[in-house]
Amino acid sequence: MNSPQFLTIFTIVFILLGCYNIFTGLRRLRTAQARGQKIAWYQQINVLTGLEYLLLSFVFLMSININNHTLPSSLKSIVVPFYLIALLSAAVLAGFVIRQAIINSRRTSQKSTSQPSRNSIGRQTYDSTGTNDITSPKQKAISDQHRRERRQKAAAARRRRSGKA
Repeated sequence: MNSPQFLTIFTIVFILLGCYNIFTGLRRLRTAQARGQKIAWYQQINVLTGLEYLLLSFVFLMSININNHTLPSSLKSIVVPFYLIALLSAAVLAGFVIRQAIINSRRTSQKSTSQPSRNSIGRQTYDSTGTNDITSPKQKAISDQHRRERRQKAAAARRRRSGKA
């Protein structure tokens, strides 16, 4: 784990992943702005993840230099605290990434529950004027009958797929 070749490979992978995530996040920010949404860069999970990866790659580079004694002893007193600060900031940024992921997942779940379900959409029929109202009890009965038939067909299809019918 402490071999410089292993850390170098990890550093290169993390730099590539970081750049990819930052570019992906910036592209998503641009598309969101084109749709009229105002999203700050720190709310985009890809940008945060990319920054974290780049910061970790910087930590790996400093670790390689510290462990291989490639830095002069006069710089070591400056680099070691900077290394610890970079490592701590990478941990804090990882916490922000996790926090933002939780916030984003809650936001999408709230969005999906606020939207009507497919079954409730099927209960409404459109009349010739294009409104959503069911105009007569006869239309409601027809709609209920169609819904019942769809459910029966779906149940039969599930039974066929499971091999019970």
